[in-house]
Amino acid sequence: MTSGFAGRAIRPVGLALMIGAIELSGCSSAGGPGLFSSYTVAADDTCGDYKSQLKGYRDFFFSSMLEGAAIGAGVGALSGYLIGGNAQGALIGAAAGGVIGAAGGYYAAKQKAAAGNQQTLANSVYADLSHENGEIDGVTQAFNNLRDCRLRTAQTVKSDLAARRISREEAEAKLKKIHDWFLADIDFADALGAKMTERGGEYATASDQMLTSDPAARQTLDQRRASTPSAGAAAAPSGGGARLVATEAARVREEKSADSKQIAGLAPGEPVTVLERDESANGWTEIKLRDGRTGYVASRLLRPAGARPATPPPQDVAGVAQLTESNQLKRKALTDDIAQAKTEANGSAFQLSGSISRQPAVRPSAA
Repeated sequence: MTSGFAGRAIRPVGLALMIGAIELSGCSSAGGPGLFSSYTVAADDTCGDYKSQLKGYRDFFFSSMLEGAAIGAGVGALSGYLIGGNAQGALIGAAAGGVIGAAGGYYAAKQKAAAGNQQTLANSVYADLSHENGEIDGVTQAFNNLRDCRLRTAQTVKSDLAARRISREEAEAKLKKIHDWFLADIDFADALGAKMTERGGEYATASDQMLTSDPAARQTLDQRRASTPSAGAAAAPSGGGARLVATEAARVREEKSADSKQIAGLAPGEPVTVLERDESANGWTEIKLRDGRTGYVASRLLRPAGARPATPPPQDVAGVAQLTESNQLKRKALTDDIAQAKTEANGSAFQLSGSISRQPAVRPSAA
């Protein structure tokens, strides 16, 4: 009886392993680096260095976080076979198991590696998230440098035409080439963003599971949120021309809202003049830029010149949750930048009848 059961179980397990291997290799070939083989740097691309920087992030974000997919497929196939008693049930179970395994595979793999030690688990996920967030910052900066270069290059072509250094036909051909490159840049960044979203879901699942397993960590997280003032709030005057600097790359908005139009960007450490400051947790600071324009920056992203920059959260479960929140903000910032680039690509920037009024600026990785 036992040997018969074992014989029936061996076949679906072998099938599941094969399916898992196919699924993982499919993920690698269909959505991985091979998909971007055409994203290359042309010899005459004046923005080639920026493009190479952006392209350099491909392998990191397409590296596998799907260890759980193979495990899930194997468990699903076995369950499907036992329930349905046939290969069709195994195939259905493997497909469902692969999805379930992939959805929580990262956490399952980390939990297994930690062997029940919660601090080891927290340290491992924390380190991965810190690295991930830094890579997202790098993609955001690289993409926006490339985007600004495309716009500057298009403007140069228009200036050359206006000065009669090139013919209209030459200008149109150059603008089309730059526009085509820009569309490819956007597609590439979009694909990176999609992988970031997948990976972000894995981190969110891990963070939620860890908080669920440790109620004290959730209380710690709530206490940190309640007790953390906006950056530099204690030392910064409320206005009157006070000087602050950006704690990190930050967006300057037209109005006091994260949905408001971005009018400029601040580089980390860039000084600004404060006109009015709301130091509450979700407050906004009205600033005057060096070119005389005014706008609003989230108060938490500014600190007094000379003050210590914000430090990373403690390396514990609550800290993992905080980094997960930062991960979401950073991904949203990149999504916003890509959306704006799509608008610019469809606008007048690459048409001879249009002109570029936007000034290139450093853009942020978060709000």
